Amino acid sequence: MAESLSLSAKEVLALPNQALLVSFARLAEELLSPLGARWLHVQGVARVALRISPLFAPDDAWHLIAAAYLHDVGYAPALWHTGFHPVDGALFLRQQGYERLACLVAHHSEARFEAHLRGLEDLLSRFPRERSVVADALTFCDLTTSPLGTRVSLQERAREVTLRYGPDHLVTQALRQALPTKALAIARTRRWLQRHGLDPDHLTE
Repeated sequence: MAESLSLSAKEVLALPNQALLVSFARLAEELLSPLGARWLHVQGVARVALRISPLFAPDDAWHLIAAAYLHDVGYAPALWHTGFHPVDGALFLRQQGYERLACLVAHHSEARFEAHLRGLEDLLSRFPRERSVVADALTFCDLTTSPLGTRVSLQERAREVTLRYGPDHLVTQALRQALPTKALAIARTRRWLQRHGLDPDHLTE
């Protein structure tokens, strides 16, 4: 097991089903490590989730960490169904019986904007959208982590996505539409972390 996964296993010992969390991390590594930097990004997202998880109730913390590891599994060719990774990952997790995880993954980082442009709103709507500090925190962890797993601002992440896909790509169009909503979720999480004594700009130091 990779060093990062060993670290994760030690850090989640106080949570329920910690062995399942480690198995999720292994699954994400197996599915995503062949896809270039995708696994680096997911490890970075999971590091932030692990850092802030002690502030949550145990079940919420467990779901945040699990969703951080699994939020991008829909990119894996083995799970391809629609070509839209939040939905494909959610369909897989629902098949495995993890309903709350499926809903968190389906809607992570305001996926509904891109689902609309792809004509997948009806399929996405089969997964109830959770409006909670956990859902906001997952978006925060994802959108403040670069493709290489380092911490970045939302603005830096948006610039990188635009450069990677091009200004006219559907992904970039969805990003532009969703950016104010994404910013609100990040701002809510930052305030929540600050109220609980964590500096959101120094979470992995």
